[in-house]
Amino acid sequence: MTINKNRFSIYKICMLALLTAMMVLLKRTIAIETPYFKFSFASLPIVLGAMVFGPIEGAVVGLLGEFVAQITGPYGLAPTTVLYVAPAAIRGLVVGCGALACRRSGRRLESRPVLCYAVCIAGAILTTVGNTFSIWLECLMYRTSFAVNLPFLPGRFLTGIATAVGITTACIPLVHALRRSGVLKYMD
Repeated sequence: MTINKNRFSIYKICMLALLTAMMVLLKRTIAIETPYFKFSFASLPIVLGAMVFGPIEGAVVGLLGEFVAQITGPYGLAPTTVLYVAPAAIRGLVVGCGALACRRSGRRLESRPVLCYAVCIAGAILTTVGNTFSIWLECLMYRTSFAVNLPFLPGRFLTGIATAVGITTACIPLVHALRRSGVLKYMD
């Protein structure tokens, strides 16, 4: 019994590490980023981790991936790093909670496309709210004006929703394929 439990834990840790590395890679390579909006597929591993493992694991992928991206990117380790790392966990928590609720009802989230899109869009909106809150806190910390960011808020929300639709469109068949292939054999 303990061998299977250890095997499950090691497998899960390895999968979460791969998803975290994938997030950093996607954030660096396939991204369109300006100071006012961002379009990338970096949230794909967060959504995958949340749909397959659950809310805590999805949040961990988001936190670790964003932390590594922050400290290895142009921002480095700064007093505001925590502000911008925390919202990445929101998407994992929201999608993971949706996936967990569906799993408990007997049908997986990826098997309910409309609900899956709704949950992923809700996660994106709440993540954008978290990022906007982080920008506001940073403005308070450095005594700068938050009003400069206000004209860009609608675009940030629309970009977040568009990204969520793209990520969900990719995730649904990807999770189905991973389950069929046996890659997730220890998860069922």
